[in-house]
Amino acid sequence: MRGPTYDAAVPVVQLVVDRAEAELAADALWQAGPSAVAEEELPDGRVRLTADVADALAVGGAWALTVIDPDHDAHLDAWRRWAQPVRVGRRIVLNPAWQPAVPGPAHDLVVVLDPGRTFGSGAHPSTQLAVAAIEAHLRPGDRMLDVGGGSGVLSVVAARLGAARVWAIDIDPRAPAVTAANALANGVQAVVVASHTPLAEVDGVFDMVTANIGVRVLTEVAGGLRDRLDTGGFLVLAGLLEAQVDPLLATAFPDLVEVERRRLQGWAASVLTR
Repeated sequence: MRGPTYDAAVPVVQLVVDRAEAELAADALWQAGPSAVAEEELPDGRVRLTADVADALAVGGAWALTVIDPDHDAHLDAWRRWAQPVRVGRRIVLNPAWQPAVPGPAHDLVVVLDPGRTFGSGAHPSTQLAVAAIEAHLRPGDRMLDVGGGSGVLSVVAARLGAARVWAIDIDPRAPAVTAANALANGVQAVVVASHTPLAEVDGVFDMVTANIGVRVLTEVAGGLRDRLDTGGFLVLAGLLEAQVDPLLATAFPDLVEVERRRLQGWAASVLTR
């Protein structure tokens, strides 16, 4: 569960669905272009989804949408009370900055995070899949580009794992400051550079490129992602439902080879190389 802030100028909608429909409904909301989608488990086993959607008619499916007041900060921040550390991959622990760390093995790599009002608390399966893929494929000294970096969780994890330099870019005007704060909190502020630089204006190639941004945006920026990937490097794609991966790879990344696919709770992440 994550708690974003929504632009007061953009309607915020909610829908309540059965657990079996939650993934499909969340994907429909993401396709409408929100800055964030929050998921909340209800006592009756259903799931409440909240998102800022400028055009509610763009949300597919047969679900009834309810428009809510986006100015209730206390409501939007309620998720923080239940946020817990998340263990990802072999030894990474994503720890909410306001929660005490849970004792674990000495080799654990604990990354403290406060997403503020940006995407990337570590609770969503797509973020966990991307983090695990970075842990598995990042090599010490690599240069990484994180496209749609949000809170900087992927960038900070990469820096903590030994990346020489990480560039995090995002169109969200709040993202660079949040990323910088999380980098500072984890002692990697000298490694992580966060900005609003558009992907088309990024120079050079990178040993790893990550993009946890959903199928619609991945399709739109596929050419830019391929152009920024160095030969022998790894491209990590996340924010995808399992059924979306094969069509995306076939249409948008036909020249790359998939070396790994990870799955969690109906979501998937794909690792590609040249």
